Amino acid sequence: MAGRKRKPEALKKLEGTFRKDRAQDSVTVPAGIPTKPAWTDHDPIASALYDQVAAHCYSMGVGTEVDSIGFALLSDQLSMYLRLRAVVNSEGLMVQSEGSQGQTKNRPHPALAQMNISYSNIVKMMGEYGLTASARTKVDATKPIEIDSFDSFLAG
Repeated sequence: MAGRKRKPEALKKLEGTFRKDRAQDSVTVPAGIPTKPAWTDHDPIASALYDQVAAHCYSMGVGTEVDSIGFALLSDQLSMYLRLRAVVNSEGLMVQSEGSQGQTKNRPHPALAQMNISYSNIVKMMGEYGLTASARTKVDATKPIEIDSFDSFLAG
């Protein structure tokens, strides 16, 4: 499909640009912290990051139950980026390799390419949920939802 992606109605309402005459009939899903997919528990870093992302999005009134896979993919990419970053930090930005004629060559660490791909994916996904500075300017998150305790969350 050509053109821009359609902006969700919830974001339009938060930004104050929602117009009922232009709205399509759609199902409204209430904001909430989505259930964490079981596969995120296999990576403790991704699991902890999922909890952080879900809490931030809920506090802005953006996250819903249907966002669980998106949050999980974002937390997985964040986890991968952090692991690759640790490898590059320990081994250095440049690695030495042997050239075709036996000479020593310095080249960028191979993990840098995957780090850059993860970073691009992270920035794209963060923009979808209003988690970057520029994306946040488009969302009215000035009145965050306070979560005092798990009981208050369940009470709504």
